[in-house]
Amino acid sequence: MLSTLYKYAIAPLTNSQKQLNMKSQLSFSMLLMVLAFLFSVSWATSSSLDSGDLISCLQSKSNNVTTISQLIFSPANASFLPIWQVAVQNTRFLKPSTPRPSVIVTPVEETLIQTSLYCAKKHGYEIRIRSGGHDYEGLSYTADVPFVMLDFTNMRSIDVDVAKRTAWVEAGATLGELYYSISRETDTLYFPAGVCPTVGVGGYMGGGGYGNLLRKYGTAADNVVDVRFMDVNGNILDRKSMGEDLFWAIRGGGASSFGIVLAWKLRLVSVSEKVTVFILNKTLEEGATEIFHKYQYVAPTIDRNLHIRTQVFAEYIGNTTKKTIRIMFEGIYQGTSDTLLPLLNKKFPELGVTRDLCEEIRMVQSTLVFWGLPSSTSTEILTNRSAIAKINNKSKSDYVRTPISIRGLRKIWRKLMENDESAFLMINPFGGRMADFSETSIPYPHRAGVLLQILKTVSFNGQPSDATPTSLRRIAWLQSLDVLLTPYVSNNPREAYFNYNDLDLGVGSANYEEASVWGERYWKSDNFKKLIRIKAKVDPKNFFRRPQSIPVF
Repeated sequence: MLSTLYKYAIAPLTNSQKQLNMKSQLSFSMLLMVLAFLFSVSWATSSSLDSGDLISCLQSKSNNVTTISQLIFSPANASFLPIWQVAVQNTRFLKPSTPRPSVIVTPVEETLIQTSLYCAKKHGYEIRIRSGGHDYEGLSYTADVPFVMLDFTNMRSIDVDVAKRTAWVEAGATLGELYYSISRETDTLYFPAGVCPTVGVGGYMGGGGYGNLLRKYGTAADNVVDVRFMDVNGNILDRKSMGEDLFWAIRGGGASSFGIVLAWKLRLVSVSEKVTVFILNKTLEEGATEIFHKYQYVAPTIDRNLHIRTQVFAEYIGNTTKKTIRIMFEGIYQGTSDTLLPLLNKKFPELGVTRDLCEEIRMVQSTLVFWGLPSSTSTEILTNRSAIAKINNKSKSDYVRTPISIRGLRKIWRKLMENDESAFLMINPFGGRMADFSETSIPYPHRAGVLLQILKTVSFNGQPSDATPTSLRRIAWLQSLDVLLTPYVSNNPREAYFNYNDLDLGVGSANYEEASVWGERYWKSDNFKKLIRIKAKVDPKNFFRRPQSIPVF
């Protein structure tokens, strides 16, 4: 996903913004200390089951009670809260009212996962599976029922085989760790996934996954070739033993609805030894509307080696009270500027990319650039899970299948200007390889005919929670933007991206009519119905469940 949401790590900051950020960071640190105290006080009332029975079960199934005691954590452990907090990537869930696990299990090998599954079922607990913690609605680490959280942070090995052009990656590894591991072996292979380094591999593939190589190689899930997977009975399966139906379902249909991903086998793809990146900004005064209007026609149809992402911001002009729209165009080309510039001069001269804006770098360095860092930054930072700022926001997604008119764009810009500078849009072009796959090749259905994917986000930065009057106004604004966009985005269904899960779409699952309200938006009708049939076969009692998981009727 890429999908990165870190506006303030990407957009240039004024001095006043930098000072405000420093103050916000200090305030946030103080807030965390207060929250930690409140969490410890409030925990006792948040679970209706006695976790002692569960822990006894876990210990009784272990050959080494001392070792297992270092891998399981209840609220009585001093480490419980820090372990839970560390991968809560969306800080709007760091509040006392957020329900937390009864027990956290941090396995180092597969037998403890089997034991946790057995004991959770025996004692009436649900399971949540956390890989990187980038779940937009916090569903991998919170629930309104007693649950065990499997935290895969200790299972993150990566085995890159350059000769076979594959990599086995455990579920707890992050995209940054994967990219770094590949780059240590070769500069001419990579994996087509998102640009946020701390996204966990385990859950990411299960929702499809996209990034800067999607127009050339499709989604991340399109490039999964095998898996190690634990079903509801604790059996460990691979692609051959699970069968093609289940293998189809877990690549884009939400793998955690069907069981537990232990590791993925990925197909590595060819990239240029040097790629060219460029970033430039256009404002309304510089013709941004007309340029973006043409972008809708060019970006999805141009050479598959070129991907141009855009970010749209409403901001004040200097120190005035007048607002403008600024659109950031971020391009990456599989090749050198000698080939890129003639291509752009022919297909998109209005954009105004010049040689001095281009930088030729390694593919792994491009991940740094799209993350908002200089290309000269050490690539080791991709393995540093604490180096990236966490998000604090609410997001929604849409797909555009017909170019938006200039009149429509101006309506959207006016809506953005109503916001208090807490919002932005991130837009990725599709086309290319994405159109080569049928909508049913895997559960991810957003294929031929999709021009753009839009991520709409409001931040709660500067607010102590997402429930303050200011935060609620921002949420209401986001919802009103959703309404305004209705004529300009896909319909029947209005498509949404499952990895950008959004509980506002609905959570009902008592019958197909209820579940289709949100399920068909993520997967469309045929895929959703097939996912339901497969779920009924592999998990008929619906043990692996959470809001918006594949239901059993």
